[in-house]
Amino acid sequence: MTPCWDEILRRSPTLMDPTLTGVLIVLASILILSTARFIHTKKKRSWNLPPGSLGWPVIGESVEFVRLSREGRPEKFVADRVSKYKSRIFKTSLMGEAVVVLSGQAGNKFLFSNGSKLVASWWPVTIQKLFGVCLSTSNGEEAKQMKKLMSYFLSPAAIQQLYITKMDFVTQQHLHTYWHGDKTLKVFHVVKLYTFELACRFFMSVEDPNQINKLSVLFHIVLKGVISLPLNVPGTRFYYATRASALIKEELLAILKERREMMRQDGTSTANDLLSHLLLTPDDDGNFMSDLHIVNNILVLLFAGHDTSSVTITLLVKKLGELPHVYEKVLQEQREIASSKEVGQFLNWNDIQKMKYSWNVVSEVLRLYPAISGTFREALEDITYEGYDIPKGWKVILFNIFIWCIIF
Repeated sequence: MTPCWDEILRRSPTLMDPTLTGVLIVLASILILSTARFIHTKKKRSWNLPPGSLGWPVIGESVEFVRLSREGRPEKFVADRVSKYKSRIFKTSLMGEAVVVLSGQAGNKFLFSNGSKLVASWWPVTIQKLFGVCLSTSNGEEAKQMKKLMSYFLSPAAIQQLYITKMDFVTQQHLHTYWHGDKTLKVFHVVKLYTFELACRFFMSVEDPNQINKLSVLFHIVLKGVISLPLNVPGTRFYYATRASALIKEELLAILKERREMMRQDGTSTANDLLSHLLLTPDDDGNFMSDLHIVNNILVLLFAGHDTSSVTITLLVKKLGELPHVYEKVLQEQREIASSKEVGQFLNWNDIQKMKYSWNVVSEVLRLYPAISGTFREALEDITYEGYDIPKGWKVILFNIFIWCIIF
C-alpha cells in the first residue's frame, strides 16, 4: 500500500515512542548473533586496532553520534575521542558498522592518495535504503556508466550554457517573494526552499510552486532519517524517512512518465534537462537506464544539489553579517556588475567571471565551514595506517572535526 502523505505529516517522528519496546525486541533478537560474529572476527587474527570502543553490539556508539548531529554538534563526537585517545585515528561503531575514523591532513592525504586501490566509496545503510541504486551508492562499472550519462549536466559547461540565466531568474523571483519588507527571516529554511527549487528546475524542469513545496516537505522528512539508527520500525525517524522517500519516488516516477508521453507525442523533448537526457540517451552498451534508476539518481541529486548548497549560503549570509567590511566589498563588486546590465537583462558567464572577490569570500566560507561532515569509504583489503590495522570490510570515515554544523 502506498504510504499516506497526510499521515506522515501528522505524526511527529521520535525515538522515544511507545514502539520503543518493539525496537528493543528487534535489537535483543540479533544481539546474540552479532556478539558471536564479533567474537569470531576477533579470533581470526590478532589485530592491532586503533584505540576506541565499538560500544554496544549493533547500536555501537550510534546513539551519541545521532544525538550530537541533531544538536548541530557532530564535530564534538570526533573531537572528544581525538582528545580522549590522544590520536587522530580511532575505532567506533556507527549505524551497525565497525568504523575507523580518520581526521586531519594526514588522514586526508592517505585516503585520497590511495584512490580506489585500498578503499571504495561507501555510504551508511540509511542512505543506501533511502536512495536506492544510484550514482552515490554504486561502485565499479555501474557507477562509471551512470557518471558518464550524467556528467554533462553536472559540468562547468552546463553551468555556462544552461543554468546561469535560469538561476538569475529564479533568484530574482525568490528575493522578491521572501526577502522584501521588514520581516525577520530564518535564513536557512528560506534558502533551503530556494536551492530545492533550483534543483527541481535544473534536473526536471518542474516549476509548479505547489509541487515543489510538497516535494520539499517530504524531502525534509527524508533528511531527518539520513543520520539516524537504521531501524524501520514505526515511530523512528528512519521509518518516516523511508515512507517519505517512497512518496517522493512515486511523484518523480509520475513526472518521468508524463515526460515520456510528451516526448512520444511530440517526437522529441522541449525540456533541455537531465530527465530528458536520461530518457533519450543509452550507455556505451546501448542500454537505457531503468525508470527506477533514473528516479533514484534524480532523488540523490536533489539531495546533493540543494542540501549542502543551502548550508553554505546560510553560513555566507552569517559571515557577511558579522564582517561588515567584507560585506561592503562584496556589495561594491556586485553593484559594479549590475550597473553594466540593461534593465531586465540576465547575468551571463562573463558577469560571473568578474565576481572575483565574491568568489574568494565563498571559497573561504567553504574552507572554514565545509558543509559535508565527512567522506565515507570501505577497506578493500587489510590496511595499515600509522601502525594500526584496518581490517578488510571495515568502514573508514574521514571527518572534518571543525565542521560548523549539520542542521536538521
